[in-house]
Amino acid sequence: MQRKNWTPEDEALLLNFRNDGYTYKEISEIMGRSKDSVANKFQYMKASAVDDDLNSDDLEIPAASHEKFEHAEDDDSINIKSVSERIRTVEQAIEYAAINTTVWMVDKVNINSWEAPSKEGGVTKLWQVKVWLKRRASKPITDGLDILYKRILAHKPKVPKQNRKSITSDRHMLEVSLFDSHFGKLAWEPETNSEYNIEVAENIYNNAVTDLLDRVSGYNVEKILFPVGNDFFHVNNWILTTAKGTVQDHDGRFQKIFETGSMAIIKSIDKCLSIAPVEVIWVPGNHDPETSWYLVRFIDAWYKDINNVKIDRSPQFRKYVKYGANLIGFTHGNEEPHRDLPAIMAAEVPDMWAGAQCRTWHLGHTHKKAKIIHNVEDTYGGVTISVLPSLSGTDSWHYKKGYVKTNRAAEAYLWHHDDGYAGHFSTNARFG
Repeated sequence: MQRKNWTPEDEALLLNFRNDGYTYKEISEIMGRSKDSVANKFQYMKASAVDDDLNSDDLEIPAASHEKFEHAEDDDSINIKSVSERIRTVEQAIEYAAINTTVWMVDKVNINSWEAPSKEGGVTKLWQVKVWLKRRASKPITDGLDILYKRILAHKPKVPKQNRKSITSDRHMLEVSLFDSHFGKLAWEPETNSEYNIEVAENIYNNAVTDLLDRVSGYNVEKILFPVGNDFFHVNNWILTTAKGTVQDHDGRFQKIFETGSMAIIKSIDKCLSIAPVEVIWVPGNHDPETSWYLVRFIDAWYKDINNVKIDRSPQFRKYVKYGANLIGFTHGNEEPHRDLPAIMAAEVPDMWAGAQCRTWHLGHTHKKAKIIHNVEDTYGGVTISVLPSLSGTDSWHYKKGYVKTNRAAEAYLWHHDDGYAGHFSTNARFG
């Protein structure tokens, strides 16, 4: 068999496949090359720093004989093992292996170190980092998403061209935060005094977006921030349970829930695009961390060729957005003690923190409005922590426990580029 040379186009295609989480085996089948050829070429390109995104000078392994890096993978797992002076953490090992963490997640880790003779005759400290990773979703699901993704690429959404005037003063960002929608939840009004199903969820969700956008029609909005996740879906899988396996009162099949919820998001983003460019950020919830990730990948594919839509589907559970004088943190609110969030913000994004005058956290999870103001330390400014309301109805379990909401609502926040918080708007659940 004649050896096939690697063209620049082949190399670019290889990098794209690896960045999308494809295994060497999958790439070899697509490109018609051996698995070893694909793996060796990728590692050679990385060592040669052909692609700037993969180059990491401070992590390059020296040529010393006692250092090595092993990378083994199959359809459902990746195992990496590093012995090095420089690679000391899981994050560094994953970066060196160029693993897409939106597709793969850490399953198990083993790190140890020891002293060994150096080439110069002295002693050096070596670190052994072993990482076992598994897919965030099973291969049949990701294969299905890949097929859907490719079908969507053939369809280019027709977004009307907007003749927007350039905003140079009195600039605002609008944050449309519809938290805890729980698409797929079932509530029966005679039992819970609250009617909620897929049809109702879709209706009030799109109405809420329309109403909130109408309330800011008199402001100069140059950007719309649209958080997605935060228990957008009520269930996480085909057996209609949460991520931890809790059975839920649900309305219909998983496919129907996913399709209806996804299109409700698309319709809402299209409405926002009529006003300003949109940035979508993924904030995982406790009910639907995997399903909401499928959703943002779907959104990413849908708007792939629309420059006015930006998607952040990075795997971090906490997200930060800096807009002028404002720093807004997003997390679902079920993991971290709320009192620790100001210090977490200061530690995780110190550069953003230093340049912000108005610092805020937006949380979901409890489905009820709450607001707290914290001081991290006397030397730090106040940080506002807001728990945002929900549009979803009350299901049977919550009703029996007495967790009954008095108001189903959604909110949008207006952030002035220079002056900070400029107010927020609320709309109640509207069914008409």
